[in-house]
Amino acid sequence: MMPRVVVLAGVLFSAVADAHSFSMPYILPIPLWIYLYGCIATLLATFVILGVIGSSPVERGVTDGDPRTAERNVAAPRHFGVRVTRAVCVFLLLLAVCSGLIGSQDPAHNIGMTLFWVMFLLGLGYLSAVIGDVYSVLNPWRTLAEWAEKGGVDLSRERVRYPEWLGAWPAVVLYMALIWIELFAEQQPLILSKLLLLYSAITLIGMALFGQERWFSCADVFTAYFSLIGKLAPVVYERHASSDRVSVRLRAPLSSLVEERPTHPAGVLFVLFMLSSTAYDALYDTQLWTALFWRNAMVLFQALANGDLAAAQETLMSAFLWYRKLGLLVLPFLYLAFYFVALILAKRLAASSLSLRSLSLSFCYSLIPIALAYNFSHYFTFVLAQLGAMPGLLSDPFGFGWNLLAIQPADAALLQVGWIWHTQVLAILAGHVAGVVVTHRVARRLFDSRRKVVASQLPLLVLMVGYTMFGLWILTLPLG
Repeated sequence: MMPRVVVLAGVLFSAVADAHSFSMPYILPIPLWIYLYGCIATLLATFVILGVIGSSPVERGVTDGDPRTAERNVAAPRHFGVRVTRAVCVFLLLLAVCSGLIGSQDPAHNIGMTLFWVMFLLGLGYLSAVIGDVYSVLNPWRTLAEWAEKGGVDLSRERVRYPEWLGAWPAVVLYMALIWIELFAEQQPLILSKLLLLYSAITLIGMALFGQERWFSCADVFTAYFSLIGKLAPVVYERHASSDRVSVRLRAPLSSLVEERPTHPAGVLFVLFMLSSTAYDALYDTQLWTALFWRNAMVLFQALANGDLAAAQETLMSAFLWYRKLGLLVLPFLYLAFYFVALILAKRLAASSLSLRSLSLSFCYSLIPIALAYNFSHYFTFVLAQLGAMPGLLSDPFGFGWNLLAIQPADAALLQVGWIWHTQVLAILAGHVAGVVVTHRVARRLFDSRRKVVASQLPLLVLMVGYTMFGLWILTLPLG
């Protein structure tokens, strides 16, 4: 019988690391090399098919899936429905803050932790890839700003000119801080509530200085994060100024990734950090990554301490903690280096006059499906477990022992490890295939001959094959 892994809904952050790999040796349903062979063969076949049937450059004036021409209007949500949904989102934000301030400090019995880390950051992200960037409509901080403006507080005027050179760097820094907190900070509801209040204060100050439109379009981390994921979806939303009216349009899937590109180099690093941070989350607690430090550090510190390891224990542990943390910040720049190497080769093979900066911006969004696929494969079992725990948390949001909804305790869900692994492989493969498709369509727009279109994609194909192999390999590593 297929071995099974127990997903415990009640164990919140201690379960995150186990959501992607196994703490003891596990025999895969199929040998790893067969998975790698199948995935690589699929990517190569996708590249060949696209090269044969669609490698001619796009002529000027031809849309080739231009989302602006492919879109069609659908019925807009009623004003009342939009207002109610926005109010619910504000209520959930306040509930997350209040639950940490006055509720139980046990993460498993406090709804704030699950609301923010699981339902908001993960669940809404996966939902945005399917139904579009709904956060742009439901953003609770933006709703609070609009309510404040109705009360006479002007948060739209640009009192200080936003520096153009700054671009999206504030969003990048805040995103790095967010993942740092997720991986390394003490996970307590009270700490989360204080961080949400601090973030709210930063947002308020940013809006007061630069105006809410400028702040949310350039510096807000959640707006940047959900808008990038929403570009995968066949749905786009348009908010109308000073009203609750929202237009909804349909477009070709992935078309936004082809037509749009970041306006600032910070956008490239944001996408690469989305990709690298999930990979590092899967790597930093493994036996391999832990042993990599200790095997080298033990030799070094033995020499420095004349063999007295007890005297060097505190220094060793401090160095190990910094080793784990700094890896999160170093890895995106390593990914960036590989990305630039691939683009330099693509530029030379295509004999293109386009600058490396222009190429990096143009192909950047082809990495978004891969980043989302890694994230989903890493966390989807955890999200499923917490979905099962939500009814109980809603019935007792503060952990006071209430049962407002008369919910009966549910047994922990049992998931087959084989099913989990196959889902992870399928998600990673789907993300890379989508990345190959987007890369191909971007290349058709950039280069003026069939040879250049095909040649430019070869280094990027090698890069994506490497990402696939690395991602699947990490999933098999036992935890340390």
